[in-house]
Amino acid sequence: MSSAVLNKRTNDLFELIVREYIKQAEPVGSEYLRQKYQLDLSPATIRNEMAVLETAGFLCQPHTSAGRAPTEAGYRYYVEHCLIECDVRVALENVLRSIKHLEAEEARLKEVARELARDLQESVFVGFAPRDTYYTGLSHLFGQPEFERVDLVRHLSGMVDNLDQIVGQLFEDNQEGVQVYIGSENPFGQACSSVVLKIDAQVLGVLGPVRMDYDRAVAIMKGIEGIMNREL
Repeated sequence: MSSAVLNKRTNDLFELIVREYIKQAEPVGSEYLRQKYQLDLSPATIRNEMAVLETAGFLCQPHTSAGRAPTEAGYRYYVEHCLIECDVRVALENVLRSIKHLEAEEARLKEVARELARDLQESVFVGFAPRDTYYTGLSHLFGQPEFERVDLVRHLSGMVDNLDQIVGQLFEDNQEGVQVYIGSENPFGQACSSVVLKIDAQVLGVLGPVRMDYDRAVAIMKGIEGIMNREL
């Protein structure tokens, strides 16, 4: 969807809703937004803007709540048009510090994965050239409120059992650099999103719920891309 679909006010409200939902994992209401951000808009005006975003397919109204939550299309729009620049210098310094004493490339990539999992509180995987796969931080994924349902836990367990095969599919993607796979686009299943970095014969990825902190995950992965090009 074109960025011209949303005017500035609608776009600004959309960004607030997405960021609040990512933090709270709860539908975001008009009165909550108005009070928290001291918006010079009435709740009725905010609700009208939410209706515009629903019509565009970017928000939905879960259950009987008055609040709204982003849709998959909304997250895609957000990733393509609304990401903010995060200061990830400390995280990248920690990554560099953690690998400086390691010589083997595989050991370095595994340490990068562990450091990313600690920082992002998400699961992280590494795929190596022979299609061997390493993963860490699965407890972060299973601990998300989205995955309290038994059927989703079963799905995630099956995904872990087939992780080598799923990561192998990412090697078939010819795109280098950082790619974001959201929901139904994601080879790990529509309940998840992944931010994946592919360089040469390695794949490094962050795996989390669709309600992922894309701002920070994308910023860190782009920083890791620079480190991998220089150091690994």
